[in-house]
Amino acid sequence: MRITGVMVQYYFTCRRELWFFSRGLNFDFENEDMLIGRLIHEESYEREWKEIMLDGVKLDAIRKKDRLTVVEVKKSSKLEEPAKWQLKYYLYILKRMGVEAEGLISYPKEGRTERIRLNPEDERELKRAFDEIENIVSLPEPPPAEKKPYCRRCAYRDFCRV
Repeated sequence: MRITGVMVQYYFTCRRELWFFSRGLNFDFENEDMLIGRLIHEESYEREWKEIMLDGVKLDAIRKKDRLTVVEVKKSSKLEEPAKWQLKYYLYILKRMGVEAEGLISYPKEGRTERIRLNPEDERELKRAFDEIENIVSLPEPPPAEKKPYCRRCAYRDFCRV
């Protein structure tokens, strides 16, 4: 099974969302939040934009000044921790390919960025997450719903009774 950055983000956001996503249930593309997010993504870093695909990993943008930087663009910081783990996943994949890089999460609407680095404990946590992601994806039914602050804006909200 191929684990993606989105799967890592969903793992740290909502395991039920991860399960639905793993089944190809990507249906809410007209969701207002998703449309706004796509627009911000397209308008950010236009001059230095270098969206690339590496071994099945799609990176929003990369920059090379003193050091290679992977940029992840997010609509807001409401899901800041899952976004950090998604970016750490990309840094982990690059490191496994022999490429050292640092990360930068950009929140253009909020006018702020945050530098992200991958450390040995992060790598151990990601390996644990990979095992758990495989377990969740292999479940015959989705994990139980948990009420979280962002449920009402989730693309999968109609599948949960929270």
